[in-house]
Amino acid sequence: MSGSQILQPSVTIAIANATLAVQNTAQRVLLVGQKVAAGSAPTGVLVQNLSSTGAPENALFGQSSMLAAMVRAFKKVNEIVQVDAIPIDDNGAGVPRTVLFTVVGPATAAGTITVVAGSQVDFTFTVAFASGDTATVIAGNIVTAINANLSTPFTASNIAGAVTLTADNDGTVANDLGVEVKDITASAGVSVAAVTQGVAGATDPTLTGILAVATGRYQAIVWPYRATAVLTSFLDPRFNPANTILDGVGFVTVQDTHANILTYLNALNTPSLAVFADKQTTETRYLGPAQNAESYVKSTLFAGIRALRLTPDASISRFLVSSASLDQFGGVALASLPYFNTPMADLPAISPGRGWTLTEIEQVLTAGGSVIGMNFSGTSALVGEVATTYKTDAAANPDPTFKFLEYVDTASNVREYFFNNLKSRFAQSRLTQGSVTRGRDMANADVIRAFCEKLYLDLAGADFVLVQDGEAAITFYKDNLTITLDLSTGTAQITMLAPIVTQLRTIIATIKIAFSTE
Repeated sequence: MSGSQILQPSVTIAIANATLAVQNTAQRVLLVGQKVAAGSAPTGVLVQNLSSTGAPENALFGQSSMLAAMVRAFKKVNEIVQVDAIPIDDNGAGVPRTVLFTVVGPATAAGTITVVAGSQVDFTFTVAFASGDTATVIAGNIVTAINANLSTPFTASNIAGAVTLTADNDGTVANDLGVEVKDITASAGVSVAAVTQGVAGATDPTLTGILAVATGRYQAIVWPYRATAVLTSFLDPRFNPANTILDGVGFVTVQDTHANILTYLNALNTPSLAVFADKQTTETRYLGPAQNAESYVKSTLFAGIRALRLTPDASISRFLVSSASLDQFGGVALASLPYFNTPMADLPAISPGRGWTLTEIEQVLTAGGSVIGMNFSGTSALVGEVATTYKTDAAANPDPTFKFLEYVDTASNVREYFFNNLKSRFAQSRLTQGSVTRGRDMANADVIRAFCEKLYLDLAGADFVLVQDGEAAITFYKDNLTITLDLSTGTAQITMLAPIVTQLRTIIATIKIAFSTE
């Protein structure tokens, strides 16, 4: 700049930020579970941002631990969303589960024997034997195969053909792991009479206070324990907090008899908890759930898919049967898309004769539970209707408001969009019952009303499809939107009725037969 420069008139032009809608916050998922002694992570300390590359979970939690298995399952379906974990040491008084079977020999011909130790997908071991191999040799080869896979949730041992599988984590969760011996080559002189329960796993870790380190919002928490009081005590106050958005849903999978499942579910009543129910199966050479996969892996896989569906622009086509073009990528609009018929390719098929009947599935659903079952042809696993355990209001009246997870997810995303944008738009506004002055940040009832109506139209549009669109729905929303101002406290009280989009669950049609077209 040269000297004696004349700069009149003085001109200053400020650049203001564009007024853009504030989007809903990114998904975060929390996994809670036990580590093993080999894991380096301290118990009860939050481990954040587990990498989607490599396998840090194996060193942190121990490769055979339930928590490492949960992280691996999450990464199978979702490498985008932040996943955190809280590792817990086994209880010092904990008891590990054992499962027993005895191999009978010697082999009179070459053949194979297959053992499933916790997961049909991940831990199926087929072992060959030669003619003349004794029971001790065959059982030893089974033990070697199982122990060679460092991720298996059991450690195997053999004494003279008697095989013992001992869970690597103490406590009750391992009682849900499936163990099966099958596909023994016929006419080879080798047999296994039965798979039997040895010692039941007992004494879980103390869970009280374990979630205190979980700061911020987690839209999903995967919880491997049947005892859910600690989980719901954490989540329920977050469902409708003041001046923040903290709500999330806990996911649990429980294996038991039909009667016990109904008793368990009927004792629960919260929109913050979704329970997947699997049927306890007891056969001569099989003990475990109808769908032979770890209970905590089932919950984790679903939570990972849900988080991916709600993540903007995430590719989700492999988790949909719908071919609608706009639904092939994630975002808040997927909150209103049904979860039922979601493919679960990482879970095994359920063998014929196992699993729930249609009547039992309906009873589980009525009690507030959900089922992962099979497609019509019985070839692959699918998610059924996903319910929360919420059934009645505070006065014990039947209440469908939060019956299904989609209702909760839809309402949650509607609320968050209103919350974020009302906070942003009126971050520094004057409040008046009179008219507003152009160029000044002011708000009256008409300004607030117009902004709420704009947000509703956003939520009804193609980017959201969470609330109902069309003249009748918009008129309904406007007619039921009330705004009351109190200038003495600076309060704008807004009440509204937002008709949400729900899911097509039932089609009832009548076909009347005609014998003529005339």
